[in-house]
Amino acid sequence: MAQEKKEIMYGLQLCRSGAQVTWYAAGEKEPVTTGMEEGDESCLIPLPEGVWDAITREEAEDGPLVSFLRDCLRCAEPFQAPEQARVMMTVPELTGPAGERLPRAMEKLGVPRKNIYVQDYRSSFFYYAVNQKRELWSGDVALLEYSEEESLITGSVLHIDRSTTPALVTVKTAATQVMDQSVRGNRNDREWDSERDRLFYELLGKVFERRNVTTSYLIGDYFDRSWAPRSFQYLCFHRHAFQGRNLFTRGACYAAMERAGQLSLPGLLFLGADIIRENMGIMMRIRGRETYYPVVSAGVNWYEAHHSCEFIPDGETRISFITKPMTGGDEVSHVLRLTGFPDRPNRATRLRLTVYFTSADCCVTEVEDLGFGGFYKPSGKTWKREIRFRRE
Repeated sequence: MAQEKKEIMYGLQLCRSGAQVTWYAAGEKEPVTTGMEEGDESCLIPLPEGVWDAITREEAEDGPLVSFLRDCLRCAEPFQAPEQARVMMTVPELTGPAGERLPRAMEKLGVPRKNIYVQDYRSSFFYYAVNQKRELWSGDVALLEYSEEESLITGSVLHIDRSTTPALVTVKTAATQVMDQSVRGNRNDREWDSERDRLFYELLGKVFERRNVTTSYLIGDYFDRSWAPRSFQYLCFHRHAFQGRNLFTRGACYAAMERAGQLSLPGLLFLGADIIRENMGIMMRIRGRETYYPVVSAGVNWYEAHHSCEFIPDGETRISFITKPMTGGDEVSHVLRLTGFPDRPNRATRLRLTVYFTSADCCVTEVEDLGFGGFYKPSGKTWKREIRFRRE
């Protein structure tokens, strides 16, 4: 068990306006969220210049990001042995640069690569919601966020389809509402509060419409009864409602705990934006028999899906990748043709197959000629194909 190894779980939330850190160690009742300074209620660590670019832009340098991540983890009291850490980092949207650069930067701090994970905010919301009391997610769960950068309220809904086994969990945007100066116009403060209340009330109506929402979570300080009395009355009518700042960082910590085997989510399968929804394998001759060889299993984040193996072809000049959706459907065959294959005797070539994802919908397959020991040198030939998946 992870407790026996004295592992420490970290959930690190990152966005343009700052970062938050939540940690959990054996002996703690619940994950603990901490800030840069003792008594800092906001728990928000400002991002130095250049750090957000280092997360989101491919051409930016890693240095500022590595230093900042080190400072973030040092905010947590137990951070002493990085080799015993498991770190889940969460960002608003998991882009290619973030999925590559964040693990690389964390690895430079001494955390083993296998203990480093990245997910988006919606995934963190899922982990937070289903680790609360069961009664709070017996129905749908609403998430209400306000973005200061965009002056935008977003209402999302977590829904569990219990008609399947395992139950499939989704988080989708239900409604949005701009709250900027163009909407306010020439209204004075009192008139603007009344208008905001009306607009928020309408948004809630769209979020709750034809849904059994049992609990709502409001993120940030923007939402306040002082300007939204009617909305709050509607929000809390026969529903639970909570307001806070650290939902995403706690959700990330719960996810790290789940990866370590300290938590289990039996019967639930989250279909997030970053989740691979296709099982993939190839037909391979093993010990003289045609056998299905699994390459990638559905249900994992795309940045964690990576497979490499070596094999000796037996007359084959192409590789067929077989994919099948995790939610059911027909198998599909994707062929990678090994054109220009080296002229060698049969079974005198060793190939390395590498499969990885650049997004949840794009798989890259690569085959490299490794030659054959001291008999045939590698030709330098490689074959590559992208496989793209459609989502409903």
